[in-house]
Amino acid sequence: MTALVYRLGAAGDRPLSAVPPDSPPIVQALRYGITAPSAHNTQPWRIEVVSDTEAQVFFDPHRLLPMTDPRGRQVHISHGTLVEMTAIAATHLGHRAEIELLPDGEMTLAEYGTKPTASVSLVADSQISEDPLFSQLLVRRSSRLSHTPQSITDDERVAIRTAASRPGVTSGWIPAQRMADAIDLVVQGMAVEVRDHGTYEESNQWFRFSDAEIAEKGDGLNANTAGVTGLGLFALRTLTRRGNWHSWVNRASYLNAFAKTARSTQALLTLVTPTNTMADWITTGRSYVRAQLTAGGYDLRFHPVSQTLQEFEQMDRLRVRMEELGNVTSPAKLQMLVRVGHTQPPALSPRRDLRSIVQP
Repeated sequence: MTALVYRLGAAGDRPLSAVPPDSPPIVQALRYGITAPSAHNTQPWRIEVVSDTEAQVFFDPHRLLPMTDPRGRQVHISHGTLVEMTAIAATHLGHRAEIELLPDGEMTLAEYGTKPTASVSLVADSQISEDPLFSQLLVRRSSRLSHTPQSITDDERVAIRTAASRPGVTSGWIPAQRMADAIDLVVQGMAVEVRDHGTYEESNQWFRFSDAEIAEKGDGLNANTAGVTGLGLFALRTLTRRGNWHSWVNRASYLNAFAKTARSTQALLTLVTPTNTMADWITTGRSYVRAQLTAGGYDLRFHPVSQTLQEFEQMDRLRVRMEELGNVTSPAKLQMLVRVGHTQPPALSPRRDLRSIVQP
């Protein structure tokens, strides 16, 4: 049944990992937290439960993206989404979450997985109210589909921008007069990633080609959630199964479909930090997911299109141009660029079971 939901994209709640009813609060909160969005849906986290109310979040070094995310910036953002969704879920359980980022300090690449990115402590609080965003946790999903013509209202833009803005993160919208140029860069950025063998092979490693593989792995990308339709979808489901991931037909089909989708974009949200530290990255993820959950309340969908912001050499030229377009100058950093609009119901991406992530 789960695989059927993934295939059809049926509207419904995301299934939660089963836990005993007497599980401690930190485990109850984390089973919501691990449904958070992540780059390439790698779910790059390992969690150590310290007590009934405490946990530390670490990288799973086997779930990094060294080709497209050599510094680990995007996976740090992914950790921010996990932390924030866990904190939101805690309010449903009558707790407030106290979060400490990088409690043992920043880490080198060699230290990823050995030092925590965050510690989470839950404190029972009879006065706390459930975060209004909790109602969106299990229906949250990204959509790589084309946007419908329905526009985003000014009130919706304000609500999303307000949700994304927090100390250390500034949110905004690409102005209408710059949208065409920004979308052109988005399309070019995807072309750079797809045409480079190394970066596109990384996507191949995280692509799941069948319902059985989706169910077994519980992670990664798949045709159902790729936002590809028509001939492009046919290519992904058939040609790639024969080992033709890097064939020109597969690449061209995907790029054509992506360009069509990108050019339907109704709005582009930007998330900018004043510096570009590890703490900034995690904080960006926390802001992003609050904005996404807020948008969900208006039946609006998010789709990160941050390819041009990736920090590998082939993308340098486009990254500079996108930051110029966004009026972002060093030491500030454009951390995320996100398509926002109404779409048809998107497919539900898979998630791993809590037991494969949490260590007692």
